[in-house]
Amino acid sequence: MAFRTRAVTACWLAVLAALGLSLGLVRPSPAPAGAPLQGDERSGAIAGLQARQREVNTLRAAVTQRKRHPLLKGEVVTEGTLLFRRPNRLRWEMATPERLIVAIDGQTLVIYRPDRKEAERRDLRDDFGTRAAIEFLAAGMSFDVAEMEKRFQVDLYREDGRLSLVLTPRSRWVARAVASVTITQEDADGLPRQIAVVGQKGDRTDTTLTHVVVNPPLAEDAFTLRLEPDVRVIEDRRPGQEAPGGR
Repeated sequence: MAFRTRAVTACWLAVLAALGLSLGLVRPSPAPAGAPLQGDERSGAIAGLQARQREVNTLRAAVTQRKRHPLLKGEVVTEGTLLFRRPNRLRWEMATPERLIVAIDGQTLVIYRPDRKEAERRDLRDDFGTRAAIEFLAAGMSFDVAEMEKRFQVDLYREDGRLSLVLTPRSRWVARAVASVTITQEDADGLPRQIAVVGQKGDRTDTTLTHVVVNPPLAEDAFTLRLEPDVRVIEDRRPGQEAPGGR
């Protein structure tokens, strides 16, 4: 059970990391034809992405996620809402098929299932894998290519007026679950649209963002998840120990 939870967490953390790179996405596609950008052309494309990222401090969007796996008869569709604040605060509330809230306040990750009254809480200071993914999210928000390339090979392609990023994991931790992330950007559109993550076992997750609002005002406590006393909380940083409630 713990291994399965970690594998699932690795998948959606990769999606969140990709989100940090995705300001300006349209639909994902297979690796573009042709050779990746090199030299001045690559540097210019990166500079343009960095300028676009600097304009975004907060984001709100509706999210639809479609997951496909060889072991599933059909795709699993999840719908919900997303809040994001630079550099590493996030709240993702999923309404269907099961209520689920993922909250990151910069220090703690909480995964909460309200209908089950269950939550998993991780201290980012103690969880290397999760902390690394969150650090990658922050690097993505500033488009720090040097930092991203510690964990991914980053290739850029330009084709038919679109700039595509193909991320291939270098990190063995990420590569356990993720084969690649492909991000395609329309030069004329500065809003996030969709992220595609391909897994190592033939699985694929497409995350589509609609009704996107850039730099909306967000409450200071929007990313702090306060749990009721009757919620069963698993503290992942202390294996085998559980708390009867949370904050």
